[in-house]
Amino acid sequence: MKKAPVIPAAKTALAVKAGKAVLEQLPADRKKLRLAAALLEKENLRRLGVTVAAGAAALGLVGTAMQAGLTRAALRRELKRQLAPLNRRLEELEDQNRELQRQNEQLRRELKGRG
Repeated sequence: MKKAPVIPAAKTALAVKAGKAVLEQLPADRKKLRLAAALLEKENLRRLGVTVAAGAAALGLVGTAMQAGLTRAALRRELKRQLAPLNRRLEELEDQNRELQRQNEQLRRELKGRG
């Protein structure tokens, strides 16, 4: 990986001075135009920063929501596994209850028929 060439501070300062010199030579209208363009560029960068930050926050929220969903799904599976024996026992008791109700109804009919 190549490193970017290092520009000495003196050359950078000269470039800035040259840019200022060019601006000084421009008519006043052109100076205002350049200043306005620079301000717009700065504002666009600020908007871009806000947009990127909002996008990063949204991605963070989506990641958190997905993680919570996965956690909920894992909890649901674990509870279902742990409750399976209790559900089977409940079904057995419901079957016994229906059978006892049927026998009770049959005995009532027999007693009613005798009386």
